[in-house]
Amino acid sequence: MEIDLVRLTGSVAYAVLFIVAAGWDAWTRKIPNWTVAALAVLFLFAQLLTWSTPNWLSSFCAFGLVMLAGVPMFARRLVGAGDVKLLAVAALFAGMENLLLLLVATAIAGGALALVALAARPYAGAFGGWIRGRAGVPYGVAIAVGALHVGTTTGMLAISQRLTHLQL
Repeated sequence: MEIDLVRLTGSVAYAVLFIVAAGWDAWTRKIPNWTVAALAVLFLFAQLLTWSTPNWLSSFCAFGLVMLAGVPMFARRLVGAGDVKLLAVAALFAGMENLLLLLVATAIAGGALALVALAARPYAGAFGGWIRGRAGVPYGVAIAVGALHVGTTTGMLAISQRLTHLQL
């Protein structure tokens, strides 16, 4: 298998940035803007380097759709601004063709996270920062799980596109 270093670097950066955003959200309940900005820049590089991302139109339509639904939800305090931004940048990578997969994977991960948070609430002191007395869960974790699922399912996180020699 021939490893493409550009794809490897992009895949690692994609995964690390989503994991950092999720960890930060789990610990502080805030998603840093620099992680969202770095993911947006990574998307631009991925488009320029013909990485396995959807075309511009599909990506920006998915981004716009998430923002169109997310901003009113933020205005009503149903979700955090960081969650909307992180999901929107994940939608850039997913495009319209994988937006439903992203949303369903995120919803399933969010439901599981909510169940864990409810079950662990009596033991909040032992878990440190992310389980607190207030309602809600760090949904950036669920968004990161959804984004990583889309990345692995669509082949975006693959480090090679072809086998050059197979030796048995």
